[in-house]
Amino acid sequence: MSKKSTALSVNYNPELARKFQEAGQKKTDIKDFINEFLVQFLSEDTKTAYIKDLKFFFDFLRSGNVIVSHPGDIQSYHFQLYRDHLIERSLSSATINRRLVCIRSFVKWAVAAKLMDHNPLDTIKLPKVQTESPTVAFDDDEVVQMINAPDGKTHKGRTHRLIMVMLFNLGLRRSELINIKIYQLYQDRGHMVLRIHGKGDKVRLIPLNENVQKEILDYIESMKTEGVELGGEDYLLQTDLGSKNERPMDGSTIYRVIERYARGLGINKAVSPHSCRATVISHLLDTKNAAIRDVASFAGHANITTTERYDKRRKSLDSSAAYQVDYKVEKN
Repeated sequence: MSKKSTALSVNYNPELARKFQEAGQKKTDIKDFINEFLVQFLSEDTKTAYIKDLKFFFDFLRSGNVIVSHPGDIQSYHFQLYRDHLIERSLSSATINRRLVCIRSFVKWAVAAKLMDHNPLDTIKLPKVQTESPTVAFDDDEVVQMINAPDGKTHKGRTHRLIMVMLFNLGLRRSELINIKIYQLYQDRGHMVLRIHGKGDKVRLIPLNENVQKEILDYIESMKTEGVELGGEDYLLQTDLGSKNERPMDGSTIYRVIERYARGLGINKAVSPHSCRATVISHLLDTKNAAIRDVASFAGHANITTTERYDKRRKSLDSSAAYQVDYKVEKN
């Protein structure tokens, strides 16, 4: 009696074979190792940020005639000189630490992957991070002026208005705003909500009040009257009326919109899209109509101490506990 073959019948997959061949090839350029390092991250925003920060580091080394083709070529003094270079440029401590932590993460991965036998960066200290963010917020009157400033008769003006309505009302990060697609807007338990895939791959649902709903619906309707019907996978923010965006609006556009209208209104502050986020969080903390934990959830903060740092407008002297000290001491 013949035995049945236990061998699996497998169809040849040339695409998979190519991937295995590429993965097994010897890496001779630092870019190859960076690409392998980035595979562990799911967020495209995280990958983009790491690529940018690592490029800064290796460009700095190349400017000093140091060519790194393997993680094992990285020395402790490379890292230390780069740290000092960043400090001398007067960058914020948060920016400096972010760039340095990225390099540390890359080297730590290389050690774990047995590409290096030790971590040469373990003994080097990072600059102390400032606990207070320099972000400047708008006051309530300025918010109203900013939202009403764009020309609602033009597509560009309507887009700019919606950008500010979304930033000032929903406290969105710039990357969250530009990546909103129509399918992320839907009804949930009687609420119109916006589903945001935020920082750290965290998902949060933000209910939309009537004003925000109206602004969004008016924008979508204005697009429809111009012959552009948005739905499903289409981006909410559209650059022009000629055709639908194939990719998100450039994040730098959001910066320019905020800066342009602030300057035009005579708002002499160093503002940015992040100022809008700081403004709405400050507004919620000032009014005290929402518990701080609810504000933290709304903003997508994992820790309420982060939320507290966004309180940019509260006059700490006005509400100082010092005014409540009263021992009823009688004057002589």
